[in-house]
Amino acid sequence: MARQSFIGFSTYNRIRPPFTLTDIELVKQDLLNHFLTRKGERVMRPGYGSITHELLYEPFDDITREQIIDDTREIIESEPRVNFIDMNVSETDHGINLAIQLEFLPSYTVDELFVKFNRNNKDQV
Repeated sequence: MARQSFIGFSTYNRIRPPFTLTDIELVKQDLLNHFLTRKGERVMRPGYGSITHELLYEPFDDITREQIIDDTREIIESEPRVNFIDMNVSETDHGINLAIQLEFLPSYTVDELFVKFNRNNKDQV
């Protein structure tokens, strides 16, 4: 059995146990929590969260796209368990999608994290 580096707990999108998350699953959930929190929303941590929520109704031009990319890179760089590789930002009919390619440490496994910001629904994943 492989040794687990990171062990955590989450009830998000889970109806019944087990609530334990490990390694890549845990890191992805922690990053999703960061992205799906509005910047300034978290008590005592005004810099935590993403500005993408506020950009959903702005025109999706080069300026908005660069703001989203900069914010995403800042969030990824704040997470020591991953290395940023690449990302794709796209607009959909109902919001903005991020496809972020990451290298997860210490296993150096490459995987993608998908984040959807939906204009019509507060519940986003």
